[in-house]
Amino acid sequence: MPNQFLLAALAGSMLASGTPASPAPRPTCESGGRPRLELRPGERYFRAEGQPAFVLGRNPAGMNPAAYDDHFRHAAEAGERLVRIHFTHIPPDEKAGELDAAMLASWDAILDAAENRGLAVLPVLGVWADWNDGSRQEGWHRWDGNPFNVARGGPAQRPDELFDDTLCRKLWLKRLETFVRHWSHRRAIVGWEIFSELDLVTGATEERAVRFAECAAAVIRAADPTHRPVTASQAGINEWPRLLTSAALDFIEIHPYADGDCGGRLDDLILSTVRQRLARYGKPLLLGECGLNSGPPRGTLEVAARAEVGIRHAIWAAVVSGAMNGRALWWQDGYDQFEKADLCSRYHRTDASAAAFVKGVDYTGFAPVPCVLSDGLKGAVIGNETLRLGWFRDVRCEPPAWPMRPMTGQTVTVEASGDFWRVEFIDPVTGKSVGESRLNVQDRHLRMTLPEFQGSVALRLKRLAP
Repeated sequence: MPNQFLLAALAGSMLASGTPASPAPRPTCESGGRPRLELRPGERYFRAEGQPAFVLGRNPAGMNPAAYDDHFRHAAEAGERLVRIHFTHIPPDEKAGELDAAMLASWDAILDAAENRGLAVLPVLGVWADWNDGSRQEGWHRWDGNPFNVARGGPAQRPDELFDDTLCRKLWLKRLETFVRHWSHRRAIVGWEIFSELDLVTGATEERAVRFAECAAAVIRAADPTHRPVTASQAGINEWPRLLTSAALDFIEIHPYADGDCGGRLDDLILSTVRQRLARYGKPLLLGECGLNSGPPRGTLEVAARAEVGIRHAIWAAVVSGAMNGRALWWQDGYDQFEKADLCSRYHRTDASAAAFVKGVDYTGFAPVPCVLSDGLKGAVIGNETLRLGWFRDVRCEPPAWPMRPMTGQTVTVEASGDFWRVEFIDPVTGKSVGESRLNVQDRHLRMTLPEFQGSVALRLKRLAP
């Protein structure tokens, strides 16, 4: 996660000072009823309206509840269902293990606003920057302002004391428990993210992080009578197998950023990483955050003239990847306001066509479907025995220019049972149908020629009754 500390720094201006407290849950408009989204044991997708569904969402940010509600309005209008919010700010005058009452009231108002917009919330309850001292030259570190730091009257001399059986950890778990008990009645809450990017805590090791996550998960499960699922994340696509296989995590996350070796091809990174992690760990996978570049959007691909093409590719790649969700952008979904890059307004509806494409689709039994693509294509197919979704792009439509040129004669072959299927082709930009036809199954395969397209094309395959 790039610049978490910026929100924390600005959040101080949003929250009035208050007496540290551990408030009891209060009745709200969210009390009672089934959650907006839920993840059931043994399923790889959130359920919406009673059936497994692929959802889109974002990482909103702001300086007050009204700013968040503006993000929520745009998300709902685009057809999104999920927001991941970092409830991580620790006011400097807050006592270790307690919660600032005014701060918690502001966050309650943010949750109310999300519920009123029909959005589910994944709260993030800890963040690496608060527990990083900058000794490895990390750009965003806030240990010097953390109330758990002994220099500020707290119990810890080092950030990594959070990971051991110390007073620091006991007090942090007390704070975690207070959050969960306070919010456990809310319909908007879809799960709990213990901590964002554990591996960036100064002094972190896999073994210590696993112990910490298991202790925190036990506290959450004891405090939440609805037994919502629990997760924690690492930076980028880093991989600690012991953490990802631990029973502490009901689902896992990735945070793919396409700088470095990926050269901005975020769609490729999402497809390859999601499918590798699903095959390796067998747990549901959440796209927690992502972007074309992890650094501030100054001179990076995030502000390239045609960056929206690359972002759209990434959104559609997620639809067919096997991940639970898509979009989850970082700079574009609120944090760019600290860099004055004006990305928010450009990307409010970039995923609207994808949201419309998956609306009402029952993802029960969806899994990657083997397919063979002609040389000019990249992409994937996902589905079950009766319904398949596919997305493919021109191999030439890549960063930094993402050229859009007419593409013809490209073919896709997928495994299929039965005798006949109907294929409908969709323009990913407009979301409109660009043709359909009936296909015959031959030797348990469907072979189709794609219509002319520029950049990318999506398709929906539906098995026909005999």
